Amino acid sequence: MTASTTAELKARWHPEALAAADRAFSAMDPVAAYQGRPPPHACVSPFGQVDGYEDFRHLPLAGAPANRRIERVDLSFATDGRGGQLAQATFIDCRFDYSAIESNLGKHFERCTFVRAKLARSLLRGHYVDCDFRGADLSRCTSGEATFTRCDFSGARLVAVQWPRTVFDQCRWDDATFGSAVFTGSRFIGSRPDSRALAMALMAKVEFA
Repeated sequence: MTASTTAELKARWHPEALAAADRAFSAMDPVAAYQGRPPPHACVSPFGQVDGYEDFRHLPLAGAPANRRIERVDLSFATDGRGGQLAQATFIDCRFDYSAIESNLGKHFERCTFVRAKLARSLLRGHYVDCDFRGADLSRCTSGEATFTRCDFSGARLVAVQWPRTVFDQCRWDDATFGSAVFTGSRFIGSRPDSRALAMALMAKVEFA
């Protein structure tokens, strides 16, 4: 992406466009969500689609789409510039590549990409299925007993993560870095990081299956 394209994608988020995005990601009443009612607003970008995804690239997030199911949105290069969170929602087939978000993430992410995303010091909760964290910065992240299934952490930076009692099922770890990470009581199923990469990590009561 060229510098001029980046500048254009950032500049397009004028007040009216931001208001439309806030409506698209507005939270849903939990009772209405449980009853299967439609959300108050459809998750549609004011700029249409890119590659079949709703185009929210470079959006400075605000609020949190709690109790929503969000599918096929492109939030590449998004930021938490307006205090946005990605908590208490389900995201399916979404892009968060190169985003810069210090956020609460959860409750369910499936087939989402976080390639080279900057998520340092975020709190990751819930379930992550077939997600791509290649090259992502997850340093100093904490985990609330999350589950990662078939996720790719190749080249990711996990230095000083605090991920106790976390389940990793069939994940990839090629060239991931850990430093003084904490995985106390966690479970690695079917695959595990290289022992040398974990030399400084706290691995008490870890189970390898």
